[in-house]
Amino acid sequence: MMKLQIFSLFFLLFVFASTTYAQNIQITQIDFATSIEDREPVGIDTAFTADVGTIYCFTRIQGISDTTQITHEWYYKQEEKALVNLTVASDDWRTWSSKKILQSWTGPWRVIVLGPEGNVLATKNFAVK
Repeated sequence: MMKLQIFSLFFLLFVFASTTYAQNIQITQIDFATSIEDREPVGIDTAFTADVGTIYCFTRIQGISDTTQITHEWYYKQEEKALVNLTVASDDWRTWSSKKILQSWTGPWRVIVLGPEGNVLATKNFAVK
């Protein structure tokens, strides 16, 4: 009985710590760009021409106290086109993913940023015309 109580206590502490940890993550910047130079987005916009080639989703994250992972989910219309896992290793971290865009993929796009527990941290839309 005592072992069960100790296990239950540790389990509750783990769940509470995980929940608190996830709530501290903040996305302070999310931008779409045509390139990344010196770890900064260049050509920031939310509307791109069909011949853009590649679009980058730049994300700045704060509130991390230990190495973790976020995910960029890329959607074209309602179809998932890419799922990119990214490591975050400090309290103020910049990271990005990219997606090659076919000229026929015109229309609405969005990227959903997920936290380590799968919770939505941010969503941002862009268009290809």
